[in-house]
Amino acid sequence: MNPKTISKNYLDAHVIRLVALQVIIITTFTLYSKNLYSAIFLTLDFAIRAFTTIPSPLAFIAKILTRKARIKPKWVFPPPKKFAAALGFTFSLLITLMLTRDYVVVSYIIGSILIFCALLESVFNICIGCYAYNWIVAPILNRRNAATVKPKKKSIQQAETIV
Repeated sequence: MNPKTISKNYLDAHVIRLVALQVIIITTFTLYSKNLYSAIFLTLDFAIRAFTTIPSPLAFIAKILTRKARIKPKWVFPPPKKFAAALGFTFSLLITLMLTRDYVVVSYIIGSILIFCALLESVFNICIGCYAYNWIVAPILNRRNAATVKPKKKSIQQAETIV
């Protein structure tokens, strides 16, 4: 495969792990200080990563750090990571909304879940959102693809001879 094609279609796992570390730091700061601006920034960053193909500010910083450290890219399949970013967007949006309504305890609970998931990604390379993708989204996509794919004549004839 052409490395340029891979880099355009896949994501670097090292960049993702550094982004997760930044999410831990920003979310902790947000919950500790109840800073609405950092919550909004985190929500926008997740939105950019989940719903666009351009690098988010946190991903941009992580890419610079991996280049400076000369870390060789480790390419991963994007859809599960995009789904995880969409979940992160949902969590950070909920944190932002709870802080605006002064539901501090609820924002702590939601933020703690986000921090825990980001910690697993950053330290142990365990993506909870990716597992959720494989449990929820992938089976739905497989069913949809199976319904639209027409079986070949040869396989139909083989099935008839077996019966």
